[in-house]
Amino acid sequence: MNDQPCNEDSDPSTDLTMNDKSGSQMDHNPTTITNSSSPSPTDAEITAIAFHSGPLPTPGMLAEFDRVVPGLARKIVDRSELELGHRHKIEQQALAAKIEDQKTERIYQGRGQWMGFILAILFSGSGVYLVVHGYPKVGGTMATVTVVALVGVFITGQLNKPKQSPKNQEERNHD
Repeated sequence: MNDQPCNEDSDPSTDLTMNDKSGSQMDHNPTTITNSSSPSPTDAEITAIAFHSGPLPTPGMLAEFDRVVPGLARKIVDRSELELGHRHKIEQQALAAKIEDQKTERIYQGRGQWMGFILAILFSGSGVYLVVHGYPKVGGTMATVTVVALVGVFITGQLNKPKQSPKNQEERNHD
């Protein structure tokens, strides 16, 4: 390893150039990097293969396609635009379905809380009614069991609530 700092202006003899026709655009063509100061065949050559990744071929490749089959580049671009539109439509539908599911879940949760509240009032009221009308043990037990069950549900509901990542908590807070 070289302990000297790397400076482009320090030594022009180590200037490496890329012999690539397409400039900064990547395609599947091998790129040869050579030492420009001494073009002798004994110097080592490094061949790098760059791969293009994206929804469309590079402009150079599109031009080549168009040269081989006139109008093919336009068809490729049009097809890519159709695919992008379709993907966006599917993502919007998935998001709308997720939002609808969350709304339905909130409705069911609210309905369940109301039903639980009504049942708690009904059983507690029945317990008080029994105590007042001469059945203190049965009425007291009924009212006590109702209150203990409600407390148990709230406590276990808090304990069993799945831990969410900060990102999920932030998303729920924005709903």
